[in-house]
Amino acid sequence: MADIKTILAENEKLSHEMLRGNANQIDQARRFPRENLRALGHAGVLGLLIPAQYGGAGAGLAEMSQVLDTQAQNCASTAMVTLMHYCATSVIAAKGSDALKQRLLPACARGENVSTLAFSEAGSGGHFYMPVSEVRESGGRKTLSATKSFVTSAGEADSYVVSARKAGATAPTETNLYVIAKDAPGFSTEGRFEGLGLAGNASAPMSLKDVAIDDATRLGAEGTGFQSMLEVVLPHFQIGVASVSVGLAKAAHQAIVARMGARRYEHAGGAALASIPRVQYLVAEITLAVNSGDAFLRETIRKALAADPAAMLDVLGVKVAAADACLAAVSRAMILGGGWAFGKRGGLERIFRDAQAAAVMAPPSDVLKDFIGKASLGLPLF
Repeated sequence: MADIKTILAENEKLSHEMLRGNANQIDQARRFPRENLRALGHAGVLGLLIPAQYGGAGAGLAEMSQVLDTQAQNCASTAMVTLMHYCATSVIAAKGSDALKQRLLPACARGENVSTLAFSEAGSGGHFYMPVSEVRESGGRKTLSATKSFVTSAGEADSYVVSARKAGATAPTETNLYVIAKDAPGFSTEGRFEGLGLAGNASAPMSLKDVAIDDATRLGAEGTGFQSMLEVVLPHFQIGVASVSVGLAKAAHQAIVARMGARRYEHAGGAALASIPRVQYLVAEITLAVNSGDAFLRETIRKALAADPAAMLDVLGVKVAAADACLAAVSRAMILGGGWAFGKRGGLERIFRDAQAAAVMAPPSDVLKDFIGKASLGLPLF
């Protein structure tokens, strides 16, 4: 396995060459970025967070953020698939049994087993951490029937970290996480979710019908799934989605700055749009939005790595702040770009659509703001 510095360099190269080159076609065809993942797996990028003993690089949140930021600047669909793989492999590494980790993680590190999360359900909406489905136990056999609403890489990933209430649960937080393989009897996907953006991430409902589960595929002790979500999944997911938003904001900034410098008015003596004060004002607002979102993200990572007691509040807020900054930057870029931006030639229209996802992706911004308000006022979150 290559070292972290080499993996980051390989991700940079693949993002600017391969991911950027494939992005529009993946978006227009709504095609899962299989070829991108194959290359990223070969380069060690998909094993970034997996411990070295299982063939990974053993990196952390800062390196994850860098990878996703760079990927999102070039293909946000690929970045989201990578993020969900990181979330799944991180919780497997943290909570799985030794046997389960030995069986799954080396293949995940090589990209031969793409993993993802399957948490969201219609019955709990944006509160994805509180599933409605429940494990059934009869005659010493455990099964799970559930319909998961929005699963990234649905039907494309090889393994799924699935949430459910434990058998006989008396509270919605009494949950378990299980790893379920794509080829498990009773597993199926139900069409595709035709979203506005992130068209290549294969988001779709997923159905489990009497799928057999056992303690060997459970992550953590019985009834501790909720804690695993808060301790492992939430920081990776929140910081990861924020990194994708920041990457999209940077892409919009780069695209519009280049356009404003290149676009000229013949009737005004060939002056570039960049010479217009109103253009300069809007570009300044875009720059400030990008920098503020990026700064909040970096500070959140610093606090999380330092185990700062204030880190959780920032983890809750970073997805909101980055989404708001991204939407502010991209919407202004669209105004500046005019007809060029609303067409598909420059890529800004795709960036605009992709940017909308973060605010509504569970937990959505309104739910997170509710948590932040409660935490700020010293009230319990749940």
